[in-house]
Amino acid sequence: MGKNKKTDDIVKQAFQSVSAQGDKGPYIPALSMDDASKRYSVNTTAEKVHRRDFLIRLVAIILLVLLVVLGISYCSMEILNKAGRFTVSLMPNEYGISLSDTPDFSNPTLNLYADPIEEMDNITKKWIQNLNGELGDDPVYEDFNDIDKVWGQHNGKNYIAYTFGVKNASADKEDVVTYKATLNTNYTYKGADEAIRVAVFKNGVPTLYAKPKKGTTDTLEDFEADKNFVSDSVVMEEIRPDFKVGEMDRYTVVIWLEGEDPECVNDIMGGEAKFSMDFTVIGGKSDKEAG
Repeated sequence: MGKNKKTDDIVKQAFQSVSAQGDKGPYIPALSMDDASKRYSVNTTAEKVHRRDFLIRLVAIILLVLLVVLGISYCSMEILNKAGRFTVSLMPNEYGISLSDTPDFSNPTLNLYADPIEEMDNITKKWIQNLNGELGDDPVYEDFNDIDKVWGQHNGKNYIAYTFGVKNASADKEDVVTYKATLNTNYTYKGADEAIRVAVFKNGVPTLYAKPKKGTTDTLEDFEADKNFVSDSVVMEEIRPDFKVGEMDRYTVVIWLEGEDPECVNDIMGGEAKFSMDFTVIGGKSDKEAG
């Protein structure tokens, strides 16, 4: 009896083992629908989180790129605006020709910048002298030509005034050069240049430039004009030959909106004009060669 009972226990255990493992290996209980839904929900949530994080990073990168681009654009516009409505530039050269807005040329340079005037009201040439306080606290000049005696920037509220020099400081004492000076209209808006006057002093001698009368190509304006602009984009242009070592040419440029010009009308309100004076050395030689 004892042996039979032991045998029955062994058979029973073997049967339970086979039942637990099944015919093809260990038995794995089937998942319920609730368990499956929970596991799928976990996987789906993880994918959503990953996708969300990716989109957040992508948007952050796009915003950063846009900020950089906008920053560069803003800086570029700021540079253009701060360059002023009048600039002076000299092309690099091998002859030591340089610019300066001080008479001693203590800081020679290739570029000079006048501060911009954001809102330029129309005035007339006589007002620039400010003898009767027409321009408030602006400087007073007994004669219009006196404005040429102040070096550097000396803008008024409604005009640009800038005095500077061009000097031949070549190390070779025999160098004689020729340079070209061109005063350009770089940018205009709403036809503001139609009523602009530009006075250019060279070594104390002034010349007043204006655009030709409206509807003509060469008829000089009746009021405050000595010469016409060379073209729509060029105010004046001249060649300076035989510029010897140690010589200096002094220039003063005065720009204002002439209120007596027939084209100074409401249509140009809010307009803008930017000018530059550019110098280029176009030839160099020695005195011996010149002779």
